[in-house]
Amino acid sequence: MVRHADVRDVLADPLFQVPAVPPGDEDGHEGGHEGGGMAWLRGAVSRFSNGAEHARRRSRAVALLAPLDPAELGGQARAEAEEALARPGRVDVMALLARRVPVGVLAVRLGVPAVRREEAVAAVTAIAAAYHPGGERNAAADAAVASLARLLGGPDRERLAAVAGLLVQACDATAGLIGNTLAAVLRPPGEAAPFKEPAVEAPAVEALLAETMRHDPPVRLTRRVAAQDATVGGVAVPSGAVLVLDLAAANRDPAVFRDPDRFDPGRFGADGLPARDGAGHLGFGSGPRACPGERIALALAAGVVSAALGRTPAETAVTYEPSPNLRVPARLELEECP
Repeated sequence: MVRHADVRDVLADPLFQVPAVPPGDEDGHEGGHEGGGMAWLRGAVSRFSNGAEHARRRSRAVALLAPLDPAELGGQARAEAEEALARPGRVDVMALLARRVPVGVLAVRLGVPAVRREEAVAAVTAIAAAYHPGGERNAAADAAVASLARLLGGPDRERLAAVAGLLVQACDATAGLIGNTLAAVLRPPGEAAPFKEPAVEAPAVEALLAETMRHDPPVRLTRRVAAQDATVGGVAVPSGAVLVLDLAAANRDPAVFRDPDRFDPGRFGADGLPARDGAGHLGFGSGPRACPGERIALALAAGVVSAALGRTPAETAVTYEPSPNLRVPARLELEECP
């Protein structure tokens, strides 16, 4: 499904649910690890649940985020990124900053001791790599769930699931947003940027991030299952049918976005909201299951991107991590502008 209107309608309709995942260990001790393993975690987070259970779990995540100040988090992310980028020579943003800074900053705010922050980043990165259903049993990811539980001081299972879910969402997708934005904006010496040289102030960065979420989103697809017979875009959808929602294609729907294949931050205003075209991107989802951490993710990404805008890519080609659904640069080396 590729039309913007159809994808948006499916995301908003509670009759279309996320595919069920196999139940995890009821005691939360899969694989002998304190706090449970990956199968338990998938069965406990809001991301893979439906109906009242999803609403309850989502509300827990929203409550954890509510006291956090996005501007403060973004400022901390920028300060850390500037410090890392101040070192001479080349810096690989993907290896050093794109996951480490957003996950690390958020992990500490959600209860991980600051002195053990890097352990949390490593654990969340391992969990994120095995998070989606369908993968083989992964002992390292199971151990990472237990490690995160210990770093959080042994919280109850609901809190562990909520915190883990939020940190996973701050990991690969935010790394992809940072990398894809910089890949679109920065050009080596002698190459023209795709638009006028961007301002480095936060409002301009918000527009850059919003256009990246439209033009080159890190999460490309999502799926929904029809809970009963339905109709989408005039097409009958039988109960049990699995719909593949192509978020990347919907974000380039020419019926919604003029010149959709052109990277144009002017589509969005200083607040990241549409300034023209009249529709927003679907990079964070839409409807009742839209990402609850959108403002936090954007603030953390903005901090890193703002710090990196003063440098230039060391290479012109960008390679991407192998993934059927994520678009995340594997490496993005930056160096000081000559």
